[in-house]
Amino acid sequence: MSVHHWSQQPPAPPAELYSMAVSRNGTLVDEAPYQQSLLAESFYENVNQDAVGFDAHFREFANFLDGVGLPAEWSPYFHRPDRDNELIDPTIRDSRGGSATPGARHSRTRPGTPFSSWLPSAPTGNRISETLPDANSHSVDSDSQPYRISEEQRFRLNAIIETFRDILDPTFRFPSRHALTRYMTSFFEGFHSHMPFIHMPTWRVSEHSVEVVLGIAAIGAQYCFEHRMSERLFHTGKAILMQRLARESDKFGPKTGSFLHLHSLSPQQCESRAVPDRDWGWWEPIETVRALIALMGYATWEPSVRLVQEAFALQALLAQVLREIGLHEEDLPQLPADQTTTQAAWHAWVRQESVRRAKLIAFSFMHTHSIAYNVYPVLRSNEVGLRLPCSTGEWKAQTAQQWQAARRETGKQQLLFQDALSLLLRNTDGTAPLDPIPTPLGNYLLLHGLLQRIYIVRDLSLPVMDHSASLPSEEVDKLERGLRSWTAGWQQAPESSLDPNNENGPIPFTSSSLLGLAYVRIYLHLGPYRMLESRDPIRIANAISRSPAVERSSGVITALLYTAHMLSIPVRLGVDRVARSQAFFWSVRHSLSGLECAVLLSKWLSSLTESTAATPLNDSEDRILHWVRCIVEEAYDVVDFEDEEPDIRTERDPASLSRAVLKIWAHFFKSNTQWPFINIIGKSLEKYRELLIRNSLQQVP
Repeated sequence: MSVHHWSQQPPAPPAELYSMAVSRNGTLVDEAPYQQSLLAESFYENVNQDAVGFDAHFREFANFLDGVGLPAEWSPYFHRPDRDNELIDPTIRDSRGGSATPGARHSRTRPGTPFSSWLPSAPTGNRISETLPDANSHSVDSDSQPYRISEEQRFRLNAIIETFRDILDPTFRFPSRHALTRYMTSFFEGFHSHMPFIHMPTWRVSEHSVEVVLGIAAIGAQYCFEHRMSERLFHTGKAILMQRLARESDKFGPKTGSFLHLHSLSPQQCESRAVPDRDWGWWEPIETVRALIALMGYATWEPSVRLVQEAFALQALLAQVLREIGLHEEDLPQLPADQTTTQAAWHAWVRQESVRRAKLIAFSFMHTHSIAYNVYPVLRSNEVGLRLPCSTGEWKAQTAQQWQAARRETGKQQLLFQDALSLLLRNTDGTAPLDPIPTPLGNYLLLHGLLQRIYIVRDLSLPVMDHSASLPSEEVDKLERGLRSWTAGWQQAPESSLDPNNENGPIPFTSSSLLGLAYVRIYLHLGPYRMLESRDPIRIANAISRSPAVERSSGVITALLYTAHMLSIPVRLGVDRVARSQAFFWSVRHSLSGLECAVLLSKWLSSLTESTAATPLNDSEDRILHWVRCIVEEAYDVVDFEDEEPDIRTERDPASLSRAVLKIWAHFFKSNTQWPFINIIGKSLEKYRELLIRNSLQQVP
């Protein structure tokens, strides 16, 4: 059957949702009713005539690949693997023959699956410049420019900062209103879209503490590539925050006081100094959480080892502050009888939801920090007694009337975080057990809970002599059921979409990368072998080279599918295009996931060279290997690598593909223009690849 014939099949009608998974024995099982496949039924009627040699379970394999976003042109069904020519022999001929993308113009996606809209829209143009105020800003309605900083607002902020001049760098100058507008815009359009903890429709710079504004400005300056100013803003914001904590120590507990004492910032020391009167401005305890999120968000990804150390200190402080202000639900305040208007109710709800989100996002970001640097989670899931976040419609409502309408549509309130996580782990049939279905941000938070469980269970079950730290099989079953249940809920969430430019933002796309990371972490214990906190590519590469090998097994198939899918996204979109426009599209969390996906896939490919002589590839492995070849060839056709190497089509053995996967990821990360931390990941993968090449040359007789 020809690809052209398939492409002319009528569109699949809407159908029920599905959830596919790889069982523990390696077969792909159908956990729930599923949608009609991209491949038409007439295609399956003729499968026995196709030289690929399908069997029944690969019909389900196609559904699974479709569910995780495999584009038709990279499906094994459209490039026949010739085992005699492609498998291990490095001298084989090029069997591509035709175009690499025969079905590109006709490929369709399926609504409702977590990866159905697998091809996200990269940002067009300069989104920052499109939202910045015109030079003639006085003629523009300020409501249409919520991030615009007026001269009066800048004057007020600067006046507050000047009262702290004795503790600040004497060379620090507060930025102009134009620069501040640029920083606010960049923060909200970039960083905040991945971590929405401030209610943008009611955002007013004058209603936040100066340390929050400075933290936001520091990240915004980073997004504007103004690195020197971003670091100055960070240090200024941190200095004022520490003074605030010392002054408000009675609002927190003794452990926060102990932290301040260790940093020579106890209340007694602050009071004994001969300092001018401070202008403290407006403040409430949750502002400390917001300021710490912003300041830690900046320091965590900076290339300086000193700033990384600051991020660790801020993480510990944030965890302690959260515990002391409470991680439980707060009731809506009772409004006076004369203030029971829709507007008043909206503002009361905004405050409650904003506080909840600040705490939940602080939890998720601290866990991201733990993922990056392999530190024990400082705040555990069992400490979080908060509800999952509200719907996007409620959160983004611009008026009280819109909010009221969104509330009517929502119905049930969201589950408590702990209850939802427990239901995912207790579920046994792979269906969506949560009612109501969590929102995109709620799903993102639940994935952090599942990832944290992987870390803690592995840590507790680590045998003394087994450094691979394999998870117990019963725990693997439970985790995979939980991940399948999470995916089923994702499919049913009406707001789920992988397009980061849609109204729901990039969080669903970010969740897709964390889902892949979760599957990878079940089968590869890479955490202790990265040393990302060193910021030294050579040390990181050497550490990765000491990490455990990836064993061929039926269980690892699912993780391999996700690793290949992760690689396919930047290749399909254009590696350099995404790398240079990913400020609003590809977060640092994607890069952390990409690193572990790259290493797992590379190690698995390397293992094939030695093991296939004794154990031939099974059908699943053969098709994954073929898919990786297609992705690598596509990348090598178009990417401008720094060095000239032989065409990958002349070296298609698994060992060469293993190094090619690392080469593509390294180039992608090194081309990032937003966070230098991502460049370090790219250089580390490059050094790791060089180690593999040297080792392979030493083994040649």
